[in-house]
Amino acid sequence: MRRVAVAVVSIAAAGFVLAGTVAWMRPSVRRQNLQFATVERGTVDETLQASGTVVPLIEQVVSSPVEARVVRIGRRAGDRVRVGDELLTLDTAATRLDVARLGERVSQKESETAELRLRLEETIATLRAQIEQKKLDVEILHYTAEQKEKLRAAGLTAQQEALAAAASAKKSDIELRQLQEALTRSLHSRDAQLASAQMDLSIARREREESERQLDLAMLRAGRDGVLTWVINEEGATVKRGEVLARVADLSAFRVVATISDIHAARLAAGQRVRLDLDDTTLAAGTIDNVDPRIDNGMARFSVTLDDRANPKLRNNLRIDVHVIRGSHAGAIRVRRGALGQGLTEGVFVVSGDRIVRRTVRYGLTGDDYVEIVDGLHPGDEVVISNMNDYAGVNELRLD
Repeated sequence: MRRVAVAVVSIAAAGFVLAGTVAWMRPSVRRQNLQFATVERGTVDETLQASGTVVPLIEQVVSSPVEARVVRIGRRAGDRVRVGDELLTLDTAATRLDVARLGERVSQKESETAELRLRLEETIATLRAQIEQKKLDVEILHYTAEQKEKLRAAGLTAQQEALAAAASAKKSDIELRQLQEALTRSLHSRDAQLASAQMDLSIARREREESERQLDLAMLRAGRDGVLTWVINEEGATVKRGEVLARVADLSAFRVVATISDIHAARLAAGQRVRLDLDDTTLAAGTIDNVDPRIDNGMARFSVTLDDRANPKLRNNLRIDVHVIRGSHAGAIRVRRGALGQGLTEGVFVVSGDRIVRRTVRYGLTGDDYVEIVDGLHPGDEVVISNMNDYAGVNELRLD
């Protein structure tokens, strides 16, 4: 019995060794360890991956119109505001003094302009009176010269007297012409001086109006309905002119500001379509409206206009995935990407009965979820989409 038992054990061991050797020579893989996908027809989008932030479509920036001190803060961040609501108040004592000073300057300019106008009008009136008087003198001298000429022709007076009378008439013509030219020059000079004075007066008035406008803006108010997203929170703080004091956002409509690696910056262009995903769910779609040419810390920035700006799922400062669509093919032969799409061509394992067989496949567009099949597969084929790098030299595997 011992000899029989030893023989049986030896035969069993030999059988196990032989079975293991055959199994080793014919490699296999467990189906449950692999991921499979079925080739189908559908749309394939080739995309660039970016990161985006949802921001209000319109945000009013409230800045200080003057250098002043914050007297009172009327609203806090998060408050809803309507047009005209007071946000905060600034100390405007210095601005009021500036308004008064500019008002005095305007009054002075108005007085100087009126005085200049009167003086110039008086000069022109004097020249016109001189011209009228000179016209009478010219008529008299011309009449005298004509009479002298008649008397000389009749031999009743000397030729010298007739010539003297004619010379006096010509002299009066020259003097009249000089006075008329002086009047023309005075009119031009008057217009130029008054225009200059009026310009100085207009500048002074605009400066006064601007100072009054800044004084009015010192009680900072909301320019639109919305939510106060930020406001300076220190009463008594001194602020400079142009410093941002508050931001009012309209949270009924949004846009997206996105960043992408500068490697892809040259591939971005206004008008490209964009898909926005949140937690692997498509949230919205839109179009690139602007690409910032500047590169900051290796990242390029662009903005997206949304098709549905009032989507209720959108929230201010929400972080989302942005997929810039570089190309799209509808009705293409496609398969879920998984670990596929690492090159233009690739060896892919296709299910054939109880085996998987390697087949060379050529790809087209490669998206985040799907890859387009140009050649090598047909709709209905079942494909292994797991990473099969461990079987690089194997063309066929048995499925267990």
